[in-house]
Amino acid sequence: MDPSIYLPYSPPSLPQESKLMTYMNRNNISTPTRSLNQSYNKLTLESSPPSARKVYVGECIPIKYYTSVAMLPESPSNTPPHLSAPQIHQENVGGTTYFYPTNDVNASLNTSGGLNSSGLIGGSEHNMAVPSMAYPQMYAPIPASPIQGLGDTFYMPEQIRSEMQQIAQDPYTQPNARQCQNLPNSLDDYTELLPLEELSPHSNTTSFRATHRIHGDQYALRRLHSYGTVPSKRFQSWKQIDHPNIIRLNHWFTTRAFGDHSMVIVYDYHPASVTLMQRYLDGRTPGSNGAGNGSYHDPFSSDPDAPRPYTHQKNAMLRAVAGGSLLPEAVLWSILVQLTAGLRAIHAAGLACRTLDPTKVLTMGCRIRIAWCGVADALHANEIDINQAQQDDLTALGRLTLALACRTIHCDNLPLSIELVSRTYSVDLKNLIIYLLSAPRRSVTDLMPMIGARFYTQVEAFERRTDILESHLARELDNGRMLRLLMKICFIIERPEFNRDHKWAETGNRYLLKLFRDYLFHSVTTEGRPWLDLSHVSNCLNQLDSGTEIQVGLMTRDEGSVLLVTYAELKHCLDQAFAELMQVTPPSP
Repeated sequence: MDPSIYLPYSPPSLPQESKLMTYMNRNNISTPTRSLNQSYNKLTLESSPPSARKVYVGECIPIKYYTSVAMLPESPSNTPPHLSAPQIHQENVGGTTYFYPTNDVNASLNTSGGLNSSGLIGGSEHNMAVPSMAYPQMYAPIPASPIQGLGDTFYMPEQIRSEMQQIAQDPYTQPNARQCQNLPNSLDDYTELLPLEELSPHSNTTSFRATHRIHGDQYALRRLHSYGTVPSKRFQSWKQIDHPNIIRLNHWFTTRAFGDHSMVIVYDYHPASVTLMQRYLDGRTPGSNGAGNGSYHDPFSSDPDAPRPYTHQKNAMLRAVAGGSLLPEAVLWSILVQLTAGLRAIHAAGLACRTLDPTKVLTMGCRIRIAWCGVADALHANEIDINQAQQDDLTALGRLTLALACRTIHCDNLPLSIELVSRTYSVDLKNLIIYLLSAPRRSVTDLMPMIGARFYTQVEAFERRTDILESHLARELDNGRMLRLLMKICFIIERPEFNRDHKWAETGNRYLLKLFRDYLFHSVTTEGRPWLDLSHVSNCLNQLDSGTEIQVGLMTRDEGSVLLVTYAELKHCLDQAFAELMQVTPPSP
């Protein structure tokens, strides 16, 4: 055969204008031309040379996930570099698809903190924060940068933290001096009165927040002006209602502190709660003038610029639809489930709410509570038809649901409002609203089949929230124990004198506690900078409280001595020193 027929194989050439050719020319990468025989000649059964033994492959770690402590390497030399993911470009040349990175891999290694010229991981040697071997003690190396996502596991989520902070800060709200100038200093066993709403001169009821002078708990007080009737038995039955969606009525009393014969009803106080009107229907946003979608406008106002009720209602609905400010249907069902649960408990006790409107329903987070129950029975002590009153409660529930669905309290045009609900929400929600507003004889138990499986959805949501709160409560459970431990240490160390001994805190067992305090809080790095490691403090306090046999080295401030003691010995020193203080402490009153 003619050997000229069999030409050696050569890879297809790439166009010069190709991006792949530009990339290969920039990185001096040539097309592979090795023959099969050359590849076989380089194969060997010997072990890999030392220079090729350590091959690191970057690991893809999802965001906000971190490696556990047990899986961390023991030394920086064995740590795989963390490579930044290169951008991959795809190009089809001659029917073949090529994939190649568009960024400089070598530059990414030097700039991403993976590997640098010195062979260290995470930065240069001078940038690594290694604690000092001198005063006060030796520690494990500190990582140069915090592991991404690790901090989120130590702290409470921001949403839960903000809710808890609002609840904690609400009792310390300072009252307005102008609103409190005409209020009495105390009412019966309650003091520090603070108005919960704007005081109106023509209103026959006002509400306050007050503090019990004996046990310091806060309560919500509802004052009925010029009350001259005797409370009925139906009103006294409200003290037996205890439901998570109803604010509990505790007791009532009469007073003349306001200059008349007033009746004051005492309810549980739930801090940082707002009404449904304030949260969803008043249309007020930061920086607005209050003329929002649901803000109330007097139809008989003499102001020529005041909007007409029907025109304002229609325009408000159109703006709500166009602006996407309508509430999600899941929120409406959550409110409905909780309100129907409260009404079910009220109607089962033979009572009627009679005050179900947006200004009498409170919300905090995802919880809904009916407020000021029993006020209508106290104001109108005459006998009423309780069955008709319960029917009015269901009608009020339908109006409230319709107002929340339309994001306005101007829902007098019922066909227009129902049309908006049918276009935006499901048929089940529309049918439930129509049933509440039009059915002749209704019962709160009839609403359960209409709610259907959404009831289980709400139960699952509350159970998930409970699981989250319990998990974070478990993390915060030991905070009080560690705080008491720190208080004991602070009572002992640096005490000027004890039993006329000015060196009591500097000698004996107390001196070890002083060195342990330095070990906890006064550590420094090799550069002399303070080392602030909360996990170190938490771990040492837990070891101290448990009294383990783990040894710890305590160095004196002059760096002249190092004392090796166990946490069990330190705990014995702490208990003994604190017992000496307790022996001479006067008994608490």
